[in-house]
Amino acid sequence: MNNRGKISLKTIIYIIVIIILILIARYIYCKYNFYDYEKGVREGNKTSFTRDSNVVCSDMDSYKIENKEYNDAMFYKNIQVLPNTAYKVSCMVKTDKVTNLENKYTGGAQISINNTTECSKAITGTSDWTEITLMFNSNSRTNVEIGFRLGGYNEYSKGTAWFSDFKIEEGTIDTDENWHMACFIIENIDANIEENGITKNVNLEMSYDDISTIKNNMKRLQDTITEISGNNITITYDIIEIKEPLKTLTYDEKNEYYVAPGDVNPLIGKYLDKEEYDYIYVAVRLGDLNKSKDVLVHDWIGLRLNGI
Repeated sequence: MNNRGKISLKTIIYIIVIIILILIARYIYCKYNFYDYEKGVREGNKTSFTRDSNVVCSDMDSYKIENKEYNDAMFYKNIQVLPNTAYKVSCMVKTDKVTNLENKYTGGAQISINNTTECSKAITGTSDWTEITLMFNSNSRTNVEIGFRLGGYNEYSKGTAWFSDFKIEEGTIDTDENWHMACFIIENIDANIEENGITKNVNLEMSYDDISTIKNNMKRLQDTITEISGNNITITYDIIEIKEPLKTLTYDEKNEYYVAPGDVNPLIGKYLDKEEYDYIYVAVRLGDLNKSKDVLVHDWIGLRLNGI
């Protein structure tokens, strides 16, 4: 009998095994492949990074970070940027039972620039797909590491976050000569900090004179810019007094404790959702912790440039 046209059972089993191995390899590749993204964690063995084909926002598998214990984790990519240029980074994010170790507003699922305090709004709790954005100016930088994070610069988070639909856009210069500004006056600070391993409370309050000075300065700014521009630039502004206290302060070794955009975002975000501003200022009362007294200085933080 001619056996040339027959395939042995051994060969069939071998082919099936090869197909199964290829499918397993493909599954592993699709589940754990983060393409050009690097992965970073503050503490090892607490976080898993996977691709998820079940929880998706669009046609592509989502990028999933699961912090099984409190940790700070992100996947990030180094991108080239033009100096002194505005950029907008956006993505969709979904969360499940995300909590922060110290309940700071700056922790959660967010977009961050690695090794800086620059970050988007952070999402906590359990939420459906939501768009978040990070707007930044490259200043003198030619490269930045854009990260998608579960945690924070000074916070640890636990839970699960899915990221999808990443987009980066280069801003354009606004040539409008009518500037619309906002000055947010945060009247109180009530934040806990760590100093030499001891938790201390920073509790500062603006006086009536402080608030009057800020309002007078905004009026002087309006008049001065109109004057020095020869009436070519005009300014309108809103002053928003916020009585809810600032609850967090940011720390790094270079600046020690200071007020970062992420600290004030929870207080001013609802106003920015309703109105578009070209420039934003935030005024807070500062203190000298080493001398245990407040200082008659106001910290003016520019959060947005030319309406980006």
